[in-house]
Amino acid sequence: MNTQGRRLLLLALMGTLLLAGCEKQLMYVGSDTPHQIKASYRLLSGTEKKTLKLKEGDTLFLSYASKVEKGELSIKLYDPDHKLFKELETNKEGEEELEIQQSGSYKLEIVGADTRGSFKVSYKTKKGDSE
Repeated sequence: MNTQGRRLLLLALMGTLLLAGCEKQLMYVGSDTPHQIKASYRLLSGTEKKTLKLKEGDTLFLSYASKVEKGELSIKLYDPDHKLFKELETNKEGEEELEIQQSGSYKLEIVGADTRGSFKVSYKTKKGDSE
């Protein structure tokens, strides 16, 4: 192989390695509204995030559904200290009622790893002092 051929091969390999770590979306249709995040996709490799401002004493109601046709999907809620607060089951639908013990910004993270399918997470809060 001549020098020019080796250079081209090296550039192609470097480009592949650089692109391998990137987020990928193919045929991705999604929406992110104040109380819901949802998407359906042919391919998702990456992370979708949503911040929820919650106060101690609030009750958080989560309604979720996901379909995983291939790959892996995780849906996790982290507390203001970045500790796992709740992990939602994937390839299922359900509802969760969570009592908030700490005020702050909670992060909802949806991570896909070469996955095909869909997800939908809706949420609402009930203020602790409204009872």
